[in-house]
Amino acid sequence: MNDTILAPLTPLDQSYLENCSISTGYVVQHLDIDALRAASLRVIDKWRLLAGHIEWSKTLSTWGVRVPVHGDVSSRLKFTVNKLKTRLPPSFVVNENTSAHVLTRPPLKYFRHESVPDDFQSYASSKAPIFSVHVTEFANCTCVGLTVSHGVFDGFGGGLIIHALDDELKGKPWDVPPLSESNILREALHDLESSPRMYDDIHKETATYSALRRTLVPGSIPNTLAFAADAVYEKMWHNTETKVLYLGPKGVAKLRKEVKDEATRKVSTADLLVAWFLKAIYANEEDGAPVSLFSAVAIRAHLIDRYPALKHYPHNAIAVHPVTPFTKQDLASKSLSELAFLHRRSLKPATELAWVQAYNTYLSKALRGHLTYRLGPDGWVYSNQMQGGLNEIDFDSKQYSMFFWLTPLEPGRTLSINRFKDGYIIQANARSKRWRAVQKIVEDLDKLEAHL
Repeated sequence: MNDTILAPLTPLDQSYLENCSISTGYVVQHLDIDALRAASLRVIDKWRLLAGHIEWSKTLSTWGVRVPVHGDVSSRLKFTVNKLKTRLPPSFVVNENTSAHVLTRPPLKYFRHESVPDDFQSYASSKAPIFSVHVTEFANCTCVGLTVSHGVFDGFGGGLIIHALDDELKGKPWDVPPLSESNILREALHDLESSPRMYDDIHKETATYSALRRTLVPGSIPNTLAFAADAVYEKMWHNTETKVLYLGPKGVAKLRKEVKDEATRKVSTADLLVAWFLKAIYANEEDGAPVSLFSAVAIRAHLIDRYPALKHYPHNAIAVHPVTPFTKQDLASKSLSELAFLHRRSLKPATELAWVQAYNTYLSKALRGHLTYRLGPDGWVYSNQMQGGLNEIDFDSKQYSMFFWLTPLEPGRTLSINRFKDGYIIQANARSKRWRAVQKIVEDLDKLEAHL
């Protein structure tokens, strides 16, 4: 019997994401560090994938996770603690007494140890754990950070870890995702690619595929450097900042009332929040320049009827769908209801299996599985992370705030939405002048609280 197995990954895990790590950070009132360490150890002991290390397979020509099937894995838990006598500033804490509130994101060092790698090559050469926990104790609160390789886990996979950890802390049973030397998503996508074609020819100049071809480009060195240069340009010349916008129940109710008063079209809360945020962030820019939005779409639901094991599939199962482009003038002139509906309608093709088949074909044939992004001057990558349930852990303590990091380099224009307590948080990396526009809109929204 083998002591280890290799859990292979797919091209979706190696489409730029193999160069990144993601950290989810929580600020809580207090923390039982020993209980969290013990629960983390029980989680990796049961879910052996988390005790593995990154490895390149020459036989399969792919990256995978080398997983210890037997034996003690306590040495594979990277759990670090730092204790400070200072107080964490209130600017990092959600103010739940407001309809809306903008928070500064704390330094990553409070949530992630400096020795944690980012890219697959570094993970593989050091055989570093793909999951780590870092705790920083302050005089008035505690920061907890959970970090994973983004080339192994997407937001949903990260949510599986968080739910497992929460259940262990509470002494509840949980379903351990199955471990296999094959990859169920790879098999599902292979079957889909071999099936009769369900989509129109992707080489036709349709708006969707022309946008896809412009945005997802081969992951060559020049294209990758251009992507990185865009992020550096936004940071150096436009002082991009990553902040978090909290929208409480009353703030969301105000937006819903505005949409209800305008039209009877059905839109989701995510549609509403994306439309509102784009209107807010471009409030002072009303020219005809285009604004593009590229939505990260989870594809598990498209395939789960045929492959039920995808219910607990932790690796990347994300495709990118170009949303109908707007202009800055559109964002200023169109109503919130109309923008939310246009967002909902433009995402409809991505709910169909034919779209997954077309995307997979484009990824495997046109890009040969390796890509990077070319977003343009006002192109945004958007992720609705609510399905992952990243907020669904409380550490048996009052929770003050929640933050995210993509390292080593965040694109200049990113946008994600998560639930937080009874409201929502929108985290975005945007130019400082645009955050000032958001702050003004937030102040106006808070003043209208009495009218709800």
